Amino acid sequence: MVDCRLSQLASPPFADKRSMRLEGIDAPEMPGACRRGRVCVDGDPFAARDYLRSLTAGKVLQCVQAATDNYDQRIVNCTANGVNIGCAMIAAGQAVPRYASLDCGIGEAASELPPAPPQQRSEQPVIAAELGPPPVIVPDDTPARMAAPKADFGITLFPLLGLVLINLVTWALFATDKRRASAGRSRERIAESTLLGWAALGGSPAAWWAMHRLRHKSAKDIFKQPLLLITGMQAGIAIGAAWWWLAG
Repeated sequence: MVDCRLSQLASPPFADKRSMRLEGIDAPEMPGACRRGRVCVDGDPFAARDYLRSLTAGKVLQCVQAATDNYDQRIVNCTANGVNIGCAMIAAGQAVPRYASLDCGIGEAASELPPAPPQQRSEQPVIAAELGPPPVIVPDDTPARMAAPKADFGITLFPLLGLVLINLVTWALFATDKRRASAGRSRERIAESTLLGWAALGGSPAAWWAMHRLRHKSAKDIFKQPLLLITGMQAGIAIGAAWWWLAG
């Protein structure tokens, strides 16, 4: 409904400066005034406001209270110089009939009505996007989602340095075993279980690189198969850890 402050022009009992609403009409809401879930009237609220002012400016108003709404505002039926204001708003296309029936017998006073303003884009158009997205209501019993862990370089630096050290040791063991094998020092060879153990600790990248770079155990399938299994397990763990880190 139109919220019009007509008390300054009305006679008692409406001289207490309280706002009143016109009976039987509904006009466009001002930006941000349309409540969620309510079907509001389309149109230019600024044009409707200005037209209402033109109907009442400098005229003697006669208002009769019809009811009181839930907000303790008076719902009134008003005339200006004998013209029903609500009917004039409807006739000018600045409001629609709603909530109550009006007797729109404007009569001879209709010639005194100001012309309706042209329908044009106001300086402050009502655009839903300007009002922002509707708020998201989360039930009180909804468990809070844990925030994704933030990167802490002071904590992650030590594991990275540990992996680098493990890979350096793994490379050194492969290189040492390669030299001993080339020199025929079979009794001093490094056990394959030791090489695989360092690979399982995180040195599998260095193990594969040493195999192909030094050409050591690259043709030995009995060694490559467990190393491939270790590498696959480590890759799966790494992918799972990355997914958990990103998903939070």
